[in-house]
Amino acid sequence: GKLLASNGAETTVMPDRIEAGSFLILGALAAKKLVIRKCVPEHLEALIEVLRDAGVHITTQKNTIIVEGVKAKTPYRGVDIKTHEYPGFPTDIQAPMTVFLTQTLGESLVFETIFEGRLNYVESLSAMGADITVMDAHRVLVRGPKKLHGKILESPDLRAGLAFVIAAIIARGSSVIYNVYNIDRGYEKIEKRLERIGVRIMRVGEDTLS
Repeated sequence: GKLLASNGAETTVMPDRIEAGSFLILGALAAKKLVIRKCVPEHLEALIEVLRDAGVHITTQKNTIIVEGVKAKTPYRGVDIKTHEYPGFPTDIQAPMTVFLTQTLGESLVFETIFEGRLNYVESLSAMGADITVMDAHRVLVRGPKKLHGKILESPDLRAGLAFVIAAIIARGSSVIYNVYNIDRGYEKIEKRLERIGVRIMRVGEDTLS
């Protein structure tokens, strides 16, 4: 076919907007200033708008997002989110965003419209100290802010696993997260990159992607 006979033609793969969005949420929660490079801010407009509504200070440049997580003098405000197909709020950022909402003032509604069973992880966040009420299979109500404390957790899937990492970073005490292979599927060498921005994190054992 034509593709196989392309004679060395090159193509550029777009940056992973879900990975960039996850780091954006982490920066909002825990960083004085976090610069996320080699991303496409336009691909994250829905997330950026929601975070700005919550009070997060975000600036964008070409291929760069800058978040100043401790700039706000008052607690972040609760906001409602409803997942939707692109360019709506991404379902794959719903779990990290729910962790963010545990640290905001007031009530927030999380409405998952894309997948079934994608809110099952909230039980583990509640065990860490979050105030989350399951309304039905697609909706949870988050009340905050609540201080989280470290727990032993099992990553149920890729996105919830990364949400647990974010929760562990902002929680008091230490946490242990199992089934890291789930997280490895979408976040290459995640512990190394988190170490570089100041997170105290260590991979132990053989729980890695082969």
